[in-house]
Amino acid sequence: MGSSTLSILIADDHPLFRGALQQVIAQLYPQAELLQAASVVDLHREVEQHRGIDLLLLDLHMPGALGFSALSWFVGQYPGTPVIMISANSHPETVRRAIDHGAAGFLSKSAEVADMAACIEQVMGGARGLHPGLDAGGRGASLQSLDVADALSTLTPQQFRVASMLVEGLLNKQIAYELDVKEATIKAHMTEIFRKLGVQSRTQAVLALSSLSVEPPQNLVEPPPP
Repeated sequence: MGSSTLSILIADDHPLFRGALQQVIAQLYPQAELLQAASVVDLHREVEQHRGIDLLLLDLHMPGALGFSALSWFVGQYPGTPVIMISANSHPETVRRAIDHGAAGFLSKSAEVADMAACIEQVMGGARGLHPGLDAGGRGASLQSLDVADALSTLTPQQFRVASMLVEGLLNKQIAYELDVKEATIKAHMTEIFRKLGVQSRTQAVLALSSLSVEPPQNLVEPPPP
């Protein structure tokens, strides 16, 4: 563990669901320090400020992330910290790919509170590959997406943001404006991103990063918080 007091980060952009998870964790670990993030930018800031996080609960569809990009980055940067992925999308392929990309567990947002608590306790006890009540028999992660995940995990938080904006279709000058830096700085980041991904162009970079994307199943409805 990172410290005598457990430090647990909940990264989800839905305040109600964050609150529900906080209640579950407070029952399990009354002394735990509970941290929150509503976007990947928040996630980067929290892990930078609290260098001993013991568990990350990560929503699959976080603002600033593309599919498994935030999971890939975190697992590469902090291999000793388990991640439980949480999503309303519990398609077997999504579950299998999350585990392949390093998630210690996968919880459906519609899971019973008791199942959530049990999964968290088991992961904290060292269990891996958990997906209570869910089928993980999907196709799994492609070799390309695993390679891209490895490359992503070497990006700095700022490079990660640039890569995410690149996928959104923003031009260098637009990214520079959003991040309040010079365009030359963005070009330098792009050069480094291309090098790490092993690509030559923006189009190739977008194609590579898209291997981590997850299509939401049709008619997906966010369940109410437990």
